[in-house]
Amino acid sequence: MDLEFEIRIDRESVKNPIVIAGLPGMGLTGKQAVDHLIEEFRAKKVGSIKAPFLSSPVITTNDGLVADMVEELFTFYYARVNGQDFIFFTGITQPPSPEWQHNLSRMVVEELSGYSPSIIYTLAATPIYNYKWDVSVYGVATKMEILEDLKFYGVIPMVGEGVISGVNGLLIGYGKRMGIDGVVLMGETYLTTGRDYIAPLALVRTMARILDVEVDTSKLEKLAIAFHEEISKTLTRKKGKEDEDSLGYIS
Repeated sequence: MDLEFEIRIDRESVKNPIVIAGLPGMGLTGKQAVDHLIEEFRAKKVGSIKAPFLSSPVITTNDGLVADMVEELFTFYYARVNGQDFIFFTGITQPPSPEWQHNLSRMVVEELSGYSPSIIYTLAATPIYNYKWDVSVYGVATKMEILEDLKFYGVIPMVGEGVISGVNGLLIGYGKRMGIDGVVLMGETYLTTGRDYIAPLALVRTMARILDVEVDTSKLEKLAIAFHEEISKTLTRKKGKEDEDSLGYIS
């Protein structure tokens, strides 16, 4: 089965673009961050990948009526900001199998390599198990000098051995194989199975510093504050219930 791959960017007019990618993952962190940058940069849709067989094996219904099956799963966007070209890559899902995660990542990097990108950034998340508001952003890079530079922007290098799963990691791996520099930035997220709003904000702020561009984060800030207030209330109620249960019965 082949992917229906289309990208419409004039290779003569785009020079050494910065690629920024993020697909759904923990907390929808990377996906939300990339979507916000696409909106703020006023990026134009320039391509897509249609592959209905890579989506979840389900159909959706509404009031008993079956909706059309989604075929366009992944999209490319282009913007030029302050004289710098940007290509964004995102999607509504990740391929369900390791084989197709590798195939998709390899094909995307091969296609983008024709534009001689200066670097690929992928945005993702790393889990934390105690909730906090002031989350950190961790990073890995394909070269030590890039990793050292990231420290200047507040990024904490990952220490020791580790793995980054899914397309958000594989894009960097295949990019390195093809001689393209790469970075994975991971915002700490407490909500690994739902939608987090704090980690995407941290990633967008970090990317703005790295790229030296102004990005309006007011929309993300409002969502993050509302999320913080709601989850703080939930955790307070949970702790109160646990304290009550620990008292037991006194007779």
